[in-house]
Amino acid sequence: MKKNKINKNSGLGSGLSSLLGSELEKKSTLIEENINEKYKMVPIEFIQPGPWQPRKIFDKKELESLSKSIKNQGVIQPIILKTRDDKRNHYYLIAGERRWRACQLAKIHEIPSIIRDDIDNKRIAEFSLVENIQRSELNPIEEAEGYQSLIEKYDYTQEEISKAVGKSRPYIANILRLQALSDLAKEFLTQEKLTVGQIRPLIGHNYTDNLLELIYKNNLSSRQVETLVKKQNKKLPLSKNNDLDILELEKEILEITGIKAKINFDNIKEKGNIKLECNNLSEFNYLLKKIKS
Repeated sequence: MKKNKINKNSGLGSGLSSLLGSELEKKSTLIEENINEKYKMVPIEFIQPGPWQPRKIFDKKELESLSKSIKNQGVIQPIILKTRDDKRNHYYLIAGERRWRACQLAKIHEIPSIIRDDIDNKRIAEFSLVENIQRSELNPIEEAEGYQSLIEKYDYTQEEISKAVGKSRPYIANILRLQALSDLAKEFLTQEKLTVGQIRPLIGHNYTDNLLELIYKNNLSSRQVETLVKKQNKKLPLSKNNDLDILELEKEILEITGIKAKINFDNIKEKGNIKLECNNLSEFNYLLKKIKS
C-alpha cells in the first residue's frame, strides 16, 4: 500500500491535519510503517454519513472512476470515523464519504478507518463545511444549509462563519438568503440550470415557476431578470409563448373571427406578432371586414 503524507499546515482551513491535530502528525511515520497499529477495518454497512455533512449530491461519474481505482489499488488513505452513541459498533463519517461510497460501488465490504471519538461535533461540523468549500464541492444550496446548521446547532454568528470559511460577511448573508427560494428555484440551482447571479434578483419577491422556466429557456442575464422582477412588481403582464395569457387571447380571436391565431411575444424586447391562418381569400376578406367593423 502506498504511503500517505499528512498535510502539516495549521489552522482551521488546512484540512485533515487541522482536525486530527499535531499528535497524529508526529506519529504519521508509525502509521505508514505499520498500518495495523493505527487503522481499523470497519464493515461498510456499519458506517453512515454524519449529520454534520453539508454535501448531499455526489457526481456519479467521479464515484465510478474512484471505484475503479479502489478496485485496482485499494483504499490508499483511511477514512475518519466517530463512534455513534446510539448504536454499538456503528460509526458516523467525519471525512472520506467519497471513498466510502466508491467502496460500495466496488462491492468492497470493509474499509480502513481511523476512529476519532475525541473530537466534538461542533469542530467536526466546522471542518466538514470548510473542507467542502475549499474543494468547491458544495452547490449553493448545500453551502447555505451548511451555514444555517452552524448557526442553529452551534450558535455561530455570520461574522464567525465568515472568519472560519474565509468568505466576506456579505457573501455569507447572500448565500443564506438562498434558503428563501422556492423548491423549483433551489432545484434549478443544484442542477446548475441557473446560476446564483441569475436567481438572486428573485429573492424577496413573488415569482412563478413560469418565470423560472422563462429565465432558464432564454438564458437571461441577471440584469434581464432584474427587469422582469421590476415589471412584475409594477404588475405589468409577464408573457411568454404558450403561457395561459397568450392561449386565452388566441382562443378569443378564434371565437370572434373563426380564424386560428398564433401569438408570439418577446417579453424582454416588448415586441410581438400575430399570425392568422386563412385557408382561402374568402376567409381573408371576412377577416378584413371584421377588423374594419
